[in-house]
Amino acid sequence: MARVVGLDLGSHSVKAVVVESALRGQVVKQVVEVPLPEDGEKSARLASALTALTAQGVLPADTVVTALPGLTLATHPVQLPFSDPKKVEQTLPGEVEEKLPYELSDAAYDYQVTHADEKGASLIVGVSKRGELGPLLAQLKEAKADPRIVTHAGLAYQHVLAQLPTQPPIDGPEPAVGIVDLGHERVCLAIGRPGVSVDVTRIIPGGGQQLTKALAKEFNVSLAEAQRWKEQHAALGSHVVGADAERAAAAITRALQPVLRELRPTIKAYTAKTHRPVGKLYLCGGTAKLPGIAEQLAADLGVPVELLPLAPELRDVAQGLGVSAAQAWALSLRGSASGAKVARFNLRRGELAFKSDFDFVKERIGQLVALGVILLVLLIASSIVRNAVLEKREKQLDAMLCETTQRVLGKCERDYLRAENMMTGKESPTAGIPKRSAATLLAEVTTRIPHDMSVKLEQVVVDLDRISLKCEAEASKTMEDLMAALKTYKCFKEIKEGKLEKSKDGSKVSFRLDIQVECPDDAAAGEG
Repeated sequence: MARVVGLDLGSHSVKAVVVESALRGQVVKQVVEVPLPEDGEKSARLASALTALTAQGVLPADTVVTALPGLTLATHPVQLPFSDPKKVEQTLPGEVEEKLPYELSDAAYDYQVTHADEKGASLIVGVSKRGELGPLLAQLKEAKADPRIVTHAGLAYQHVLAQLPTQPPIDGPEPAVGIVDLGHERVCLAIGRPGVSVDVTRIIPGGGQQLTKALAKEFNVSLAEAQRWKEQHAALGSHVVGADAERAAAAITRALQPVLRELRPTIKAYTAKTHRPVGKLYLCGGTAKLPGIAEQLAADLGVPVELLPLAPELRDVAQGLGVSAAQAWALSLRGSASGAKVARFNLRRGELAFKSDFDFVKERIGQLVALGVILLVLLIASSIVRNAVLEKREKQLDAMLCETTQRVLGKCERDYLRAENMMTGKESPTAGIPKRSAATLLAEVTTRIPHDMSVKLEQVVVDLDRISLKCEAEASKTMEDLMAALKTYKCFKEIKEGKLEKSKDGSKVSFRLDIQVECPDDAAAGEG
């Protein structure tokens, strides 16, 4: 069962949505938010949050998808007079280099096609410095959260757009919708059509942190106090109640102006270019929880605004996080998606590409092939040497067999089976040599008497065809057991017991056994 984690590396908290594949599709298994410590360097604060995610069973996972955090990712629209993917790949480095204040070799970039036809292609290009992306990837890998995909925070909402309801057209083309992610230190805007794609995306400085600073300045309190007051009491529009709340609302409204000055022209430029109005804006992110902010933005932007509707399976598991988990949800959808409509944007390209176990093998396939060739050559050489040694040894054995048969038979014979038959057959020089002796027959008798049997051999007469035993034992049953034991030898053809006599005191018995010796080999030789 594949396990995908959408990891939102926010500047205020880290959110994770865990999705597992099932027979009926994808299932949201876990939604977790871990606040970042207030003090310390950024990398140390992130490390603390990742450790907490591991402790809660979020990490590791089969696939981790994240978006580049902060404001380091620059977004550029690029228009090309062709749409062939190969030409786009060849031309894009030059287009990107023109927009960079630093060398192209120091950049990590990728693109997403928003529109393509016979006239050309429209691209969204995201660029970041390798020096900022590289350390982040190293830290995530160390925390067992090595991301397979590092995407654009705005393009990640492409799969969320697919789940939004379409907007009914009003005297014109179908309206587009926008998703505004109000984060802690940045605002991410994505505009597109439900079920199609993201057409425009931007990352704008500002967000919840700016609102907190405005409240701290307005009431002359610390940032920590302003943050707590904002989370508990701040509101906008019709939700404002009380003099302090009105002062706070005014400060928040002023702090929102830089963001509004970026949102308005972006929406207008999109409508002017596509001749498609933006019919609605959906809010998400931690700052979207501020009561009345949707109402305030609708009034300022002249566009209907509401909170982003979340999928039922996410709401059931989110445990109050709500729209705060939207970015992590979008990233998990990106990691679980497949097919032609999957967003391609991924900063893990080239030297920064994700290295799975299979990728490691592919990189070393040349070394493995070379090693295999060496082993094959060694195996062939070993076989040649072994065959040469065996051939030499065979010639030596043939010479020894020839010498032996010449001495015994009077002629050289190199066929081993023929030589064996000639030397052991009825007419052979060895035919007259007995195959058994009295000593070997006596040995067969003694070895077959069980160690635990109480029997004394008082007299033993051994001939090659007959053995006579006079025995003494404590019980008459010993004779039967001894006969059964001796019959296990194939050459003891028949065993006859003599008279059984008891001693005068009745404590002992004595008996005789006559054994006829005839082996099956003897009968076969006689027939031959």
